[in-house]
Amino acid sequence: MEFGSTGRELSRRAALLGMAGLGAAGVAGCRLAVDEARGAVGGGPRRGGTLVMGVNIDAKPAAVQSQGPISIAWRGLVFEPLTSYDAAGVPQPMLARSWELADGGRTVTLHLRDDVRFHSGRPMTAQDVIFSLRRTTQPAAQSQVKPIALLIDDMSAPDPHTVRLRLKRPAANLFDLFQYAMILDSESAAGIASGRAMIGTGPFVWRSWTPGSQLTLVRNPAYRVPGRPYLDRVEQPVFTDPTALVTAVRGGRAHVVFGITPLDARGLSKDERFHVNRGISLAYVFGLNTSTPPFNDPQVRRAVAYAIDRERIVKQVFAGYGDTSSLWWSRKEPGWDAAQAGVYRYDPARAKAMLRQAGVAGTQVTIDVINTLGVMSTAQIVRYDLEAVGLRVATKVYENVDFSSRLVKGALGQAYLNSIGMADMSAATIVSSSPMLTPGHNPSHFTTPEYGAAVNAALTASAADRPAVVRRLAAYMQDQAFIHSLGMSNSISVQSQRVRGLRFDVVGSFLLDSTYLV
Repeated sequence: MEFGSTGRELSRRAALLGMAGLGAAGVAGCRLAVDEARGAVGGGPRRGGTLVMGVNIDAKPAAVQSQGPISIAWRGLVFEPLTSYDAAGVPQPMLARSWELADGGRTVTLHLRDDVRFHSGRPMTAQDVIFSLRRTTQPAAQSQVKPIALLIDDMSAPDPHTVRLRLKRPAANLFDLFQYAMILDSESAAGIASGRAMIGTGPFVWRSWTPGSQLTLVRNPAYRVPGRPYLDRVEQPVFTDPTALVTAVRGGRAHVVFGITPLDARGLSKDERFHVNRGISLAYVFGLNTSTPPFNDPQVRRAVAYAIDRERIVKQVFAGYGDTSSLWWSRKEPGWDAAQAGVYRYDPARAKAMLRQAGVAGTQVTIDVINTLGVMSTAQIVRYDLEAVGLRVATKVYENVDFSSRLVKGALGQAYLNSIGMADMSAATIVSSSPMLTPGHNPSHFTTPEYGAAVNAALTASAADRPAVVRRLAAYMQDQAFIHSLGMSNSISVQSQRVRGLRFDVVGSFLLDSTYLV
């Protein structure tokens, strides 16, 4: 089965410059600078300039093959994947120009571009692709798609621009791996962890990084796309204080800010100088430990779902940038179902009766919470709602690193609150890759043969069978109620109207190859 430039047969699914002219030349100069800040100056793409992007989390170079806040602002600028989903969920060529599937999907042949060079000047070859795919299986990569990469039984290179993969079984979510696994320079990869050698194929070159302070990227003059990128430089200063992010963009110290709170974004949206971007979907989840009382009782777990006011979370925490949802994946999943997304409606009277019938009214429960503003705000609402239906609730906040370590080890307590940052991926990838949902090892300690079979069915479903299989998976998860989705929000960035052509890929990475300033 041959795929050309579109690959449509596989359905899945995609500091300090600020107002640089202010004060330059009297009233006329001031007026020009203000007009530019409002995007009033047009004329098409402009070459040159420095884009300043304020971020709230420092870069973590080792996470180049992991999608999240520590990499989302820079990895798609310096590195590139084999394929990338378009808005319709169809994989499109990137470093792989075409591909073929054979033997029922167990053999995959990737034909690589022959005009790709790393920033060092060395041509990219099949060996770099093989190295990069292998790295995703290693702990250092922190890759969410490690389970997919582990399905690769053998990799070979018939020639320098062809890679042949032999899979243990067909993988319905194989192109999720190709989207996440940025291709690295195998000869310099030892320097990645320290940020000493960040050599990719993307439109920008990693110039310098001062941990905790700023990352600086510069234009790749040898990028394979003629005339791109337009920008000369991208600077990413770190602002750990949310108020400082708002001040930076409002005052012109930054053209773009990432990591801003929904409430702050809502305020900036009322100013004509700025535009709010809604990025990847984030599923806010409430996990319950099924191995100990009171959540070893499915009825109690279901009661909790009816007790929580999801509309209030969307309004107060998400500031309207999101939707209520009882599903763990977004509308981009072909198996997403509107009825299932609304299966648990706010019904405190029903929840109270169910808890009383189960004999657990008045039980003390503790919720472990990750130290992020959105989750902590959600925890306040959840605590209030559960107390309103008869439980006694305490919360315990953990710093991000500690919480994440406990989550992976399955060492959280009676209940926990967190978010899933890969909610735009396939349901199969979410349930097999998120440590909160993985069969056999999750902090809810929920493991049944039925759940394992439902996950496996999603992982191996054909495109035609996928929607029905995903709906069956969701129905089982909702019935067992070991982890609840409370709502679907978005990562948010705000940009000055001076910024044009800013794009994102389907997993939320910033793409600045076509970006320019006016």
